[in-house]
Amino acid sequence: MTETCNPEAPAPARRKERAKAPSSPPGHEARRRKRLKIALPVHIRPFDARYAEIEDVAQVIDFTRDGLFFRTRMPHYFLGMRLIVTFPYGEKVSVHRQMLATVVRMDRLEDGDRGIAVRVLL
Repeated sequence: MTETCNPEAPAPARRKERAKAPSSPPGHEARRRKRLKIALPVHIRPFDARYAEIEDVAQVIDFTRDGLFFRTRMPHYFLGMRLIVTFPYGEKVSVHRQMLATVVRMDRLEDGDRGIAVRVLL
């Protein structure tokens, strides 16, 4: 199951877009930049202070300069959710880059995990 939204669209347009099936033909690449497949940890926490106690360390599947796709078991993500993403993340990483991002797609993966795609805002 895949959900998508356009964060620039007004709220009513987003609701309609969620209900529609993807209009792109199968195999069509909607990304503007080529993805780099890599397995690195990423630290994610909600931007909204109401969810301040939630933190997730997940595994990146692929990324571009504009966003990334990660695998998680955490159930709290929703479309349009704003996140503070630290990538790359870990003790052995010399530079941690924090980014503001928004959830643009959520997939159910074959092993029960969730795939979360985020677009970098800042």
